[in-house]
Amino acid sequence: GGWVSHLFFPTAAMGDDSMSASQLRQRYGRGGTANDSDLSASQLRGRYGVQNATHQQSGGSTTLIIIVVVVVAVAGAAFFFMQQK
Repeated sequence: GGWVSHLFFPTAAMGDDSMSASQLRQRYGRGGTANDSDLSASQLRGRYGVQNATHQQSGGSTTLIIIVVVVVAVAGAAFFFMQQK
């Protein structure tokens, strides 16, 4: 039924699925006819070209943790081998 698609795909309730790409750009793009207050967070990020900050931060901190673990492991191995002599 129709209520299932409205439940899982709320954009289908707005009638977006029958619009062409240029019509969607006119409505949701920068300077579009839809008000900012009517757009979702994802649509606002797309309209103003803002990246989702959470993905960027998690990638950077994961890289930092890996580098720290490798440096500590190398330092520990060097210390261990110096003690062997």
